[in-house]
Amino acid sequence: MQIEELDLNTRNKIYNTTKRVIRKYQKGISSGKLTAEKFADNIFANKILLNILDESIINQADFQNSYVNYINSLMQSQNENFKSYMDSKYNKSTIKSTVSLQIHLKNILKNSDYSLNIPIQYLNKKDIEAIIKYIQTDKIDIGNEKIYKYVSKSKTN
Repeated sequence: MQIEELDLNTRNKIYNTTKRVIRKYQKGISSGKLTAEKFADNIFANKILLNILDESIINQADFQNSYVNYINSLMQSQNENFKSYMDSKYNKSTIKSTVSLQIHLKNILKNSDYSLNIPIQYLNKKDIEAIIKYIQTDKIDIGNEKIYKYVSKSKTN
C-alpha cells in the first residue's frame, strides 16, 4: 500500500506526525546532512507511525518507498518555506492571497457543503488554491494535507 492510497484522515495524522519531527531537524535538513532515507529509517526504527498504522502496512516495501518520497516532498516544502520566511524577514514582502481569490473561495464555499475552520485572511494564495481544488475534486495533493484541517463539511444532506 502506498501513502496516496490512504484515507485523508490517516494521511493528515501522518502529515502532522512527520511534520513535527521534521521541524526538530530543520538545520540538518536545510544543510543536506539529513536525507529522506535516513529520516525514514529513523521514523521506522523508533516506530513513530505505529499509533497511526498497522505494523504490517509500515513494513511493506511499497509503503516505505512511498513514505521516503513523501518525506522528500515535505523536506522540499519545508526548505522553500524556510527560505521564503528568511527572505520575507529581510525584504518585508510576503505572498499574500489576492482579494479576488478570497472572493472566489467565498463564492465556492457558499455554493458547497464546506466551511472554513480558519479566518480567510490567514490563508496564503497556495492554501486558497489547494482548498478550492479540494472542494472541487475532494482530493488533496500529497504533502499538502494541512488544508484538511482548514475545511470541514458544514451542511448535511
